[in-house]
Amino acid sequence: MRKCSGFTLIELVVTVSIVAFLVLAAAPLASGWVYRSTTHTALTQVTEAFNVAKALALQNPNAVAVPTAAAGMKITTDGTTTTVYICTGSSTGTGCAASGASVQWSTTYSGLVTTSLNAVAATTTTPLTLDFDNRGEPSALTAFTFTRGDSSSNESVTLY
Repeated sequence: MRKCSGFTLIELVVTVSIVAFLVLAAAPLASGWVYRSTTHTALTQVTEAFNVAKALALQNPNAVAVPTAAAGMKITTDGTTTTVYICTGSSTGTGCAASGASVQWSTTYSGLVTTSLNAVAATTTTPLTLDFDNRGEPSALTAFTFTRGDSSSNESVTLY
């Protein structure tokens, strides 16, 4: 008689069951990690954009007086990608858009992250806008909130 080597059917079923249980236990942890990672990326991109806009406003390339916007920040989304534009002059100007003449800097992040400024969310029809005077001061309170997935993955920041 020859001894057979290998797995028996019972050993194989037990092994597959254990692996399936471990995968099911780790799935919620992995999705939470992905949600937190994407919201943190959005937070980082908007913080960098805010600082670039502030620096551009301090440079005051159009030599504007105090009540006029020296730089602007516009956040747009198409549902798939969110784009942040930093422009000379006002963020509501026609040149502050894709391939606009006044765009000095831009960045993108996942459109699955809902971005809000002062409790108003960016939508496909309503961009978020923020202007800076020639002292680098924003025209409004700047409380940004980033939402992706469950509430444990939300990020909030107030930029100055």
